Parts: sequence; C-alpha cells; structure tokens
Amino acid sequence: YPTFEVTAQVGGNLGDGPARLGMYKFDKMYNGAAAYTNGKYIVFYGGARDGWQWNQGYNQWAGNGPALSAIADAEAFIKSKQFQLGTDEVKDYPTFEVTAQVGG
Repeated sequence: YPTFEVTAQVGGNLGDGPARLGMYKFDKMYNGAAAYTNGKYIVFYGGARDGWQWNQGYNQWAGNGPALSAIADAEAFIKSKQFQLGTDEVKDYPTFEVTAQVGG
C-alpha cells in the first residue's frame, strides 16, 4: 500500500486542518479497507453503519461517513472532504493587472 501526502485544505469545514496534513502511510486493514495514518490522524472505514472516518483513533465516531460502495478508498474520502493530495493537478492561473476603472 503506497504512502500519499495530504498537502492542503481547500474548502469545507473540517476542523484541525493543519494537523490532518502530511504523509499518510498504511496502518492496517480495518473493516475491509486499508487504513492510513499521518501519526496524528487515522483515515479508516468504520463499517457499514459508520462509513469512512477521519479521526485521531480507531472506534471514534465523527458522524455517518460515506459507504465503501460510494467511496472506494482513503484517498478518495480525503478528497471528498475538500483536501488536496500531493498527486492532484493544481491549475496555475495566470496573473493579471487592473489598470483603470471604466464607467460605473
């Protein structure tokens, strides 16, 4: 199971964003899905009743997460919470300059 990096929170309202960033490595199989940790947070599948979770410990519940049938892995769950992965393509928008107001 390859490691992956969470590089930025780009939206949403999930708390403790900075602590959720960093390199995630495989921890163990949990309820039929690979669980990953960055040493502070664990992304794991809590089972059919709890769905995907992103907490500081196993068996902690943060609401009903999506089912494994809807989101297949930890990386996809992290992206669904509006965090960016190191493998994401980030668009580079060109800069521009406003030089004068015309009208209004």
